[in-house]
Amino acid sequence: PTKLRPSQAWLSESVSNDRLPSVICIGDALFDCIANERGMSVSDMMDKGEKSWIAFPGGAPANVASACCKLGTSAAFVGCVGQDDDGDTLERLLRDNVGVDVTLLQRTTQAPTRRVLVTRSLDGDRAFGGFAYGRATEDFADCLLDATLVQKNEKYESIMNDAKWIVCSTLSLAYEASADAIITIVERGQESGARLCVDINWRPVFWSDEEKAREVILEFAKQANIVKLTDEEADWLFGITDALENPSKVHAKFPNAQGVLVTAGEKGVSYSLWGASEFVEAFEMDIKDTTGAGDAFIAAMLHGFMAVENLDDLDDLPSEEVYNMMDPLVRFASIAGALTCTKEGAIAAQPTMNEIEEYMFT
Repeated sequence: PTKLRPSQAWLSESVSNDRLPSVICIGDALFDCIANERGMSVSDMMDKGEKSWIAFPGGAPANVASACCKLGTSAAFVGCVGQDDDGDTLERLLRDNVGVDVTLLQRTTQAPTRRVLVTRSLDGDRAFGGFAYGRATEDFADCLLDATLVQKNEKYESIMNDAKWIVCSTLSLAYEASADAIITIVERGQESGARLCVDINWRPVFWSDEEKAREVILEFAKQANIVKLTDEEADWLFGITDALENPSKVHAKFPNAQGVLVTAGEKGVSYSLWGASEFVEAFEMDIKDTTGAGDAFIAAMLHGFMAVENLDDLDDLPSEEVYNMMDPLVRFASIAGALTCTKEGAIAAQPTMNEIEEYMFT
């Protein structure tokens, strides 16, 4: 597909400064334990022992926060991790290595930081196969995010007042405490004018009741300004089998949203944004690991949205003008997602602005 032309460099240049408001990412921070052999099942890898898994920091909201900061957009992470070595590592990584604001990060002694077991197919695609320590899905720290404790933090109000975007995946909606916290924080942010971006992020291993999951996820996502989902998730939610070819069909299911982003890995991405709709081919890369590609894509989209002085004005523009603004942004975000696949580990693999620009203009 066509890369960005030099005349479109505004996309990367105009949004990399300190004056931009925060993106608030709410939900899980965890470790993805990725099998070090491809084409193997979870049980086969477990038989090989602990050394058969490589632990990488991750969790969709934490990934988005990190990717935003790497691009120059300030971001905060709100979630709960264990009072353990994994929790220490995640807090240090987000705060010190990447520059994420972790003021509202909670720590608990009641449960450990989650470790997710991830296998990979021969071509690098991932599959989520369960959790470490033999624990049930609800027995990890990220389930225990406490809305009351978040609200008691002395910086909570100022952080929420400054937020322009709130980002949530839906995994933490599977648990009562974390779901309550997410809904409370989102409502507070919306009171101050923050927009909501929801990543559907359907993972059956996190839910005990699929029909309940579909109901909860849909109810929450229908509040969003931007919804990101895969073509497979569009099929799961609505029975739409041609979402990649017709993203407007998905957009129609979210009448309150300004846009929908449909991602499909190596098949590409499509969008329906403020009346403009198009398909963008995937950028060819040497794929090592696809974990976190969608999160880097979301971060890059938000990074670009912040360059638009007033997104509400897009409602009144002809679709051709919106296309001229949004298509380069989606291509930019697609490059960010694709470059994330060239290394292992969701956060470690996220590209910087210089790396994206080097790819775009060389």
